[in-house]
Amino acid sequence: MIDYSPPSGNKELRAYAEVLAQSFAGKVEDMLEWLAQLPERELRVWRENGRVIGGLTAYRIGQFFGGHSVPMAGIAGVVVTPHARKSGAGTGAMRALLDELHAEGTALSTLYPATQPVYRKLGYEIAGAHINYALPIGSINVREHGAEIRLADIEDEPAMAALYNERALAANGNLDRSRFFWLRKWGKGENAAFRYMIEESGKPTGYVIYRAQRVVFPKQDLVVADFTVKTPAAARRLLSFFAEHRSVGERVTLFGAPIEPLFFHLAEQKHKIEARWDWMTRIVCLKPALERRGYAKHVRATLELEVRDDVLKENHGRWKFEVEGGAAKVEKGGKGKVKVDIRGLAAMYTGALSAQDAEQIGYLDASEADKAPLNAIFGGPSPWTPDFF
Repeated sequence: MIDYSPPSGNKELRAYAEVLAQSFAGKVEDMLEWLAQLPERELRVWRENGRVIGGLTAYRIGQFFGGHSVPMAGIAGVVVTPHARKSGAGTGAMRALLDELHAEGTALSTLYPATQPVYRKLGYEIAGAHINYALPIGSINVREHGAEIRLADIEDEPAMAALYNERALAANGNLDRSRFFWLRKWGKGENAAFRYMIEESGKPTGYVIYRAQRVVFPKQDLVVADFTVKTPAAARRLLSFFAEHRSVGERVTLFGAPIEPLFFHLAEQKHKIEARWDWMTRIVCLKPALERRGYAKHVRATLELEVRDDVLKENHGRWKFEVEGGAAKVEKGGKGKVKVDIRGLAAMYTGALSAQDAEQIGYLDASEADKAPLNAIFGGPSPWTPDFF
């Protein structure tokens, strides 16, 4: 008999941790420490004949699109014990979760796929980037000290969050971070990060959170967990701070946008992509997803959608979609002139695909007259996030 629900007690929690450790070549105690930080409502296990054979985690969080925080479930830790991987347990658990999220009214779900075909079948599509850059410290030519930099302490945490939110609101795809996600950036004990504030005339204009990683003694890399700079002076002071490590520093690695503004302050393009992992997004509840997103205030358009969703039938069908004054109104009905697959709609929603791109892939069937407003509605910065989950 198949059973899906939150773990029942420490024994089942440990069983899930054991499957996680086996699947990701980790340690059971490390997995337990992670799971213990999460509320029960974010954890689910999949049982077969009373025995835990898999599980998943669904962070309830927000993700910024169009300057608004949209309710999102971030999926992580989707695992099935090796002997049961062909049983369909993983897909079954994900389908059960999607039904649950839809019943809750959750607008979106985002994940980093270990494999794409399974999630595509469930309605997810590539929707944004997580990019790790590497910059040789010796190539940094900036030496300016127009802004001050100092060690941060606990009293600076609200200022850090405010600076992050200001940049995140202007992007597409950044997380509306909970305290759990901030604590992951800061670390603790031996894994605690160095934290610095950047200030101009006593006002915070940037921060950096990083760790030093030994290469070959005495050389090290500066591994940046997070940073934000809001002024030219703050950006150049951060770069000069990195340059001041040149006697022992090899590289700086950091997570940034597809076109990262910080690098515009450098003389040459010496940064390289160290790693890139694209995330996938699914529209779980169509109406709140479209209505909770933000839009450019100058855009005014009405589209009649015919949405195909083979998994969540409540999304399937015809919808009238109106955008005006930065807000959207969505209701059932219309003639269905714009035919769109739920996966293509997700990729356009985040700004990952234009209407023409979605059409070329086979996700969209629309007239030229309707493709133009689609591009205007969902246009904006390329979607990305510095966070991994």
